[in-house]
Amino acid sequence: MTQALVGNGLSEQFKELLRRREPIETLVTNGESRRIWAKEERPSYQAEEVEKRIIEPQALENALAKEFLPPLIVRVLPATQDLTVDETTVYAKEVLLAGLRGQDTIEMLKEKLIKDGITDGPPRVFLPPHELRDEMKLGECYVQWTGFGLDNWPPKFVVKPELKGFELVVSVPAYDTTVWEQVKGQKKLKKYTTRRLILDLRPHDNVGVVKRIVEQRLGIAVAQQILSAEVAGDLFGAPGHHTYFVDLEDDAQTMQEYAIDRFGLGIYLRVNRFDENGDFDFDHAEFLEEDHHQDGCT
Repeated sequence: MTQALVGNGLSEQFKELLRRREPIETLVTNGESRRIWAKEERPSYQAEEVEKRIIEPQALENALAKEFLPPLIVRVLPATQDLTVDETTVYAKEVLLAGLRGQDTIEMLKEKLIKDGITDGPPRVFLPPHELRDEMKLGECYVQWTGFGLDNWPPKFVVKPELKGFELVVSVPAYDTTVWEQVKGQKKLKKYTTRRLILDLRPHDNVGVVKRIVEQRLGIAVAQQILSAEVAGDLFGAPGHHTYFVDLEDDAQTMQEYAIDRFGLGIYLRVNRFDENGDFDFDHAEFLEEDHHQDGCT
């Protein structure tokens, strides 16, 4: 080892080189040279003061308008056992709800309905005929999914009260709910379609209760109604995929006594067009033209 290497093993020449500060690069701006001693001195590492920009009020208003949904149209059903939603439904109230965002959920909408006193109890929210899940976002309701079945645009939300019992559909055939109108002095067929009434029934409700709801909704007299219930085969010990029909002949019998509350799949109505003597009831018949009955009777 030579005399020049001492101490930490570095020569005096190398120590002197370390003590000398050399610029890491030279910056030339407009022909003027400037030596840069450390990377922190580079312009790219130095923060520049940016002039603050004031947002225009109109731009802010437009941004907020895009953030919020249009006011929601919400129709609220009264506390009733008839939960049918169609063109004849009478609502307790119709309100507009503003200030809701697309990312807000149905659960948040329900909380607002309760907080604002629009509903008395826990509501159920529908875009008929679909009941909306709590986790569904409001923005998703404005997407026209194929087959989703939206009848109104923009969407009109329907709020139904919490069920007091169980929900069951009463189906009434088209020929018993036909709607006629007078056009230039002649009777014309206006509506011919099966009606489906959605009822909130309790186990202690009897058959007479169902008939009275139907009479109030469709105008079919209680005495003319003949009801049959479709029940699951489990009621009679049959496999689950089997179904049976039970005639609801006793107006005093309850849904529980007929086991409709546990095994009922639906109720079907037909109209009795004959009186107690077995004669056709012409007083309640509809005629297409003189001397001809719509059912084919003359």
